[in-house]
Amino acid sequence: MKNVAKIAYITSLTLALSSGCKPDLELVNPQELSTDTYYQTADQLEASVIPAYQALVGRVQGGYGRSLYYELLAPGDDFDHTFKWEPMYQDTYNTPASDGMASGTWKDLWNGVSASNLAIDRITNFTGTIDDQRKNRLLGEAHFLRALHYMHLAAMFGETVPLIDKSISSDADYYPGNSTKGQVYALIISDFAKAAELLPVRSALYANSAQIGRATKGAAQAYLARAYMYRPILESGQRADFASAEAELRKVIESNEYRLVDHFRDNFLETTENNPESVFEVQMHNGPGWLGDDISSSWRWQEIGMFDGTGGAWWNLAPNKKTNDEFEPGDPRKFMTLWCENGAYFTQLDGKVTNYQDWIKNLATNKDLFGTRKYCPDVQIPDFDNGNNDRLLRYSDVYLMYAECLNERGDVSGAKTYIDLVRNRANNVVPTEQPHLWYQRSRGTIPNVDGLLAKDTTINGVRLNTIKNIIAHERYVEFTGEYLRYFDLLRWGSADPQWLEPLKRLGWTERATYYPFPQSELDNNKNLVGNAMNN
Repeated sequence: MKNVAKIAYITSLTLALSSGCKPDLELVNPQELSTDTYYQTADQLEASVIPAYQALVGRVQGGYGRSLYYELLAPGDDFDHTFKWEPMYQDTYNTPASDGMASGTWKDLWNGVSASNLAIDRITNFTGTIDDQRKNRLLGEAHFLRALHYMHLAAMFGETVPLIDKSISSDADYYPGNSTKGQVYALIISDFAKAAELLPVRSALYANSAQIGRATKGAAQAYLARAYMYRPILESGQRADFASAEAELRKVIESNEYRLVDHFRDNFLETTENNPESVFEVQMHNGPGWLGDDISSSWRWQEIGMFDGTGGAWWNLAPNKKTNDEFEPGDPRKFMTLWCENGAYFTQLDGKVTNYQDWIKNLATNKDLFGTRKYCPDVQIPDFDNGNNDRLLRYSDVYLMYAECLNERGDVSGAKTYIDLVRNRANNVVPTEQPHLWYQRSRGTIPNVDGLLAKDTTINGVRLNTIKNIIAHERYVEFTGEYLRYFDLLRWGSADPQWLEPLKRLGWTERATYYPFPQSELDNNKNLVGNAMNN
């Protein structure tokens, strides 16, 4: 869907409001595009969902193009801010309501909700000529995107964010109050379920190359499962619904639409985007604009990739020693995830090939932190941003979520099967890797689950003697830097407080679970009350 990313920033429609002396004055110019005059053909209707996709990248740098990787990674125990960004509120559980980053994300997520609502309204009420299959697909995409934006809002700002499920029709609609308990979670579940009903499977949709990257039935089902498992975060005080999640994940697995790719690293390269393991990813495009002017590209490699002092990188947020130590000896994923000792080399624009010793030598402090190789090029590019898609949900997560559901109902053998599928792939030889890396010619040596249980090893204070602990470990190393660790700890901690201890040691409190509502929003909308972080 790179073509969608390319045109997204020129597809935004503006509705102008004006007033005159005479109450019956005709204010609508039929020659001027607006949300009332534009959606007249099936092709124009196709464009209605694009702004909702684009909001994931971010029009005000609040999406995955710029801010979300800070806000979703920093609160976890796996990443720390560096000396380059002091103070980074997101890493200290002390984000003020005046924080510009949180405000930008709030705006972009609501842009996504608004665009989704408008699309749902225009698609539902369209009276022109359109194939039913196409109409259902577009409506499914709009419901999927509204659920996805709301899932981000509730996970980041809490369940009392406003519930807005229709297009704006009056001035009063701009000033909603807080939602009541359970409303937002119910909408997320309903929207993902509706999307799963309406959307085509991946193979059918992607048969048309122009549709690659759009939401599919499998994406809706997998996200519905994740929402069931995230229920303690999306609706406080409630337990995860593992049974419902298991049913949805089974549908994804039995569809045979996805598979693990042979090489773990192919999930993070721009040349291997939208591969068979990708369930849903944010489509990025690096155009001719400078410093984010494209509103379609990612700054991730520049800001949280390579070490400071190498290749002009900023290195504002970095994997910590705990993350480095979480990888078992013989796990190739460590070197495909981190810039670390005995790992990959980085080539600068001037042609200089650098290694870990070079990177550490350039540092005055924070020598116990690491770089993030995931999504970072091995050869420096002459730009701050690039077009590498952000993979938000991979098939390996489907397997590990399914294993977790099976384990919760006592099917230990079944859980082992799906964990082993992920661990076995991790051991694969990666012939496309840098020649000096050992796994470029030799298999990894991490054991299967039974072998790991037999070793009875302890990593970072957690004894790997239960399937639950092994799932937690496997999710940590498989998804480092993929925005899941903090939320895994929160949802597990709702049932067993011991999982919150790593966060508490960093200063986390229950009050700091969510970011505060932006103060500018509260100042503008007196009907809205902030969350605990606003008090």
